[in-house]
Amino acid sequence: MAIKLKIGPPVIGEDFFGRWNELKKAEVLIQDNNLMLAAPRRVGKTSFARRLKDVQSAKGWNTIFIDLEEINSVTHFFRAFHNELMKLPEASLTDKVKTKMKKWLSGIEMSTNGLPVKAMVKFGTSENDDFKELAEVLNTLDNHTLVVFDELTVLLESLSEANGGEREVKTFMNQFRALRTATSEKCRWLICSSIGVRNFTTQHNMSDTINDVSDFDLGAFSDAEAREFVNQLTASVGIKISVDATNYLLRKIGWNIPFFIQLIVSRLPVGKVSKANIDEAYNKLLQTGSFDTWYERLSKEYGRNKDIAKLVLKYLCVCTEGKKRDDIFNHIYAKYPSFESDDMGLLLRALMNDGYLVKDREQYRFRSPLLRDYWKETYC
Repeated sequence: MAIKLKIGPPVIGEDFFGRWNELKKAEVLIQDNNLMLAAPRRVGKTSFARRLKDVQSAKGWNTIFIDLEEINSVTHFFRAFHNELMKLPEASLTDKVKTKMKKWLSGIEMSTNGLPVKAMVKFGTSENDDFKELAEVLNTLDNHTLVVFDELTVLLESLSEANGGEREVKTFMNQFRALRTATSEKCRWLICSSIGVRNFTTQHNMSDTINDVSDFDLGAFSDAEAREFVNQLTASVGIKISVDATNYLLRKIGWNIPFFIQLIVSRLPVGKVSKANIDEAYNKLLQTGSFDTWYERLSKEYGRNKDIAKLVLKYLCVCTEGKKRDDIFNHIYAKYPSFESDDMGLLLRALMNDGYLVKDREQYRFRSPLLRDYWKETYC
């Protein structure tokens, strides 16, 4: 049965494709480790995290998935956590657990259906015991628990932008680390974010708050996986594509991530496709807004270095083979003479972690020809 062509949202159930080796490895590691999905955006982190959650649930684990993208305060964070706990099977919500939850939420006014509507959390003060009481709730649950946080850095960005944000975000991260330690016998934590968590913690001098979390690399599909993915997608929408044309399509993309493959397949005509059809679909794709978020997020994610990051990418999008670090630094230094060499190293690492660039034999270049051509077409 061919998988459905779904562009954008996470895939679940029978539409989840590949990643079998990664899943087996993650199943083993999550028994004794907290993990961070270390991958650029659009690689499929959320889909992978949801599949791992389903796998652990089938083994009898309690599983909690919290999307932090729309959460912009600590109060909202606790509300979301409470709501997800309430979704656990009734067998997990024993009287003992409910008693612990009541204590945890004693400072919150509850609505008649048991969901918090007004929070009075004194977060960041000496009186605050909310994380400790949450730990008690989690430790009281029967069996092991997997907690998945998706888009953690979006929440951290929101906290950092609030009044006193720098203090609040550091307090949150320290408390979150303490929570992981306090629940280490019963809980495992999986953190994923399309914005680099480690980039954020490095910029804010708080790398120690995640030094107990192991990176789990989730890369692009292998060539064999990518070819089979193309075959299944095209079959689901009535497209006939030869092995030669499939290989040509993947060379055009240059980086076998599901989202890029889905995008170009969605623009192929029904019936037998040629290389000319692929070229036409590729060129049309460059004219759409499918990659605009890659540019827009630079302003949000890179802070005072946002303009420099944009200048680096504009410089490299016309260089197919890439440029050495010294060449890039000299190009930037000519316009920003206060920019230091050490800062360049951190910036290039951030751009690589976020999927913009790759380092190949001392040359930095765009990771994907598709993204490079979009950048050249749109911003040069």
